[in-house]
Amino acid sequence: MEKTLEERWFPFSTYTLNDTEHKKIFCFHHAGGSASVYRKWTLEKKNMNFICVELPGKGTRRREPFVGDFKKLLDPLCKCIVKVTQGKPFILFGHSMGAAMAFYVAEHLQSKYGVRPEKLIAAGRQAPQDEDPGEFKTYMGDDALIRELKKYNATPKEILENKELLQFVLPEVRKDYTLNESLIYNGERIDTPIYINCGSKDIGATAAIMQRWQSVTTQEFKEKEFEGDHFFVLNSEQYPEYLANAG
Repeated sequence: MEKTLEERWFPFSTYTLNDTEHKKIFCFHHAGGSASVYRKWTLEKKNMNFICVELPGKGTRRREPFVGDFKKLLDPLCKCIVKVTQGKPFILFGHSMGAAMAFYVAEHLQSKYGVRPEKLIAAGRQAPQDEDPGEFKTYMGDDALIRELKKYNATPKEILENKELLQFVLPEVRKDYTLNESLIYNGERIDTPIYINCGSKDIGATAAIMQRWQSVTTQEFKEKEFEGDHFFVLNSEQYPEYLANAG
C-alpha cells in the first residue's frame, strides 16, 4: 500500500499521526542523520507524540531525489504539519542543523499559514543569524570532512578508518552540509517562545553562543544546560523525558 504524503514526511511516531489525545512534537535531525535517529523515542508510550521528520532523499525516502535547498522543502513540509496537527497545539524540536530547520519551519508556518507552534526547542546550534567559523564547508575536501566527523565524536572509529565505507558515508554527509548551507538568515523573527538546550562540553554551541537565539523571538526565552557533548540529545537518558514533559 502506497504511503500518504504525511507518512512519507513523518515515518516514525509514538502514536498515529491522526492521534488527538497527545501533543505532537516534530523532531528535526542533525547533519548526517535521518528520521531514524529519534526512532527510539517513539517506542516508549509517553504523554507526547514524538514525530520524526524525514527529508526527501534521506533514510526511508532515499529513493526520492535529494533536495539541497531547504527553502524548496518549506511549503510542502509545512502543509503536512498543518494537516497533521489539526489546529491543536504542537512543538517543534531540532538538534544542530535540525534546530535551524525547525526555526525556518516556525517562521514559514507563521508568515504563510498564521499558525504558531506552542514553542520551539533548539539544541546544540548557534542562532540562525550566526555562523560557526569552525564548521565544515562543502568547498572543502574529504580530509576536512573527516576531521569534522572526528570532532563531533559520533561516527564509529571503524567507519572512519575504512576507506571503502567512507566512499559511501562521506557523499551522504556532504549532501546534508549542502542543505545546511542553504539555511540563510534574512532577518526572520518568530512570535513563538524559544527554549534553548546546550551540552556542557559542546564547544561549538555553548550557553553563551546560544544566548543569541533570544533576538529571533518576540516571546519567552528559556535556557537549560545538559551534561554531555554535542550529541547529548541522543546520549542522555533524561533528554527524551525532558522533551516528553515540555508541553
